[in-house]
Amino acid sequence: MIEVVVSGWMIGVAIALPVGPVITEIIRRGLRAGFLAAWQVGLGAAASHAILVALTLLGVVTLLDRPIWHAVLGGAGVLVLAYLGVDAFRASTQPPLDTGPGPAGHPFVVGFGIGIANPITLLWFLTVGGALITAHSGGGTGRLAVAFGVSFVTGVLCWDTVVAGLAGYGRRWMGSRTLKALNVTAGLVFLGFALRLLWKLTQAYR
Repeated sequence: MIEVVVSGWMIGVAIALPVGPVITEIIRRGLRAGFLAAWQVGLGAAASHAILVALTLLGVVTLLDRPIWHAVLGGAGVLVLAYLGVDAFRASTQPPLDTGPGPAGHPFVVGFGIGIANPITLLWFLTVGGALITAHSGGGTGRLAVAFGVSFVTGVLCWDTVVAGLAGYGRRWMGSRTLKALNVTAGLVFLGFALRLLWKLTQAYR
């Protein structure tokens, strides 16, 4: 049991480590609104992973391995990423510590939306993640499979919490120019991911 829990936790941390849309938004929220807002983004993303883990245990994820669902999730992902990119550019035009509106959308909902609308995440659960979870299931929703899934989600949230802490408490040492540059960078990253995802969708349905 301990080996399964540790393995799940380590894989969760490894999945969360790369700087993608979720980490970018966590950093942006932390620098703008503090630790709690950034952590809620990570919590939302972890919640989306928890749902996919549960669906994998129930065998439902395989039903989503259809072109129509790939297109729906991909289209939603493009819209979410493009929206976040535009919002990041908007934030870069505002004084970083003013009392005006912060990044648009509730942080939990934004984090959940990024996680659940990312077809790459679904693909991971259809392949590697699904195989790892079912390897511990014994042909069903066994105790070890549940333990692996829970520890996996916990690992994701742990790393998101670390990043949220660094961004939320590190903003006090950053000047306005640095915060503006980070918002512009975040906007470029989001729009870059959106264009990359859109290109993949067009290639898949040519």
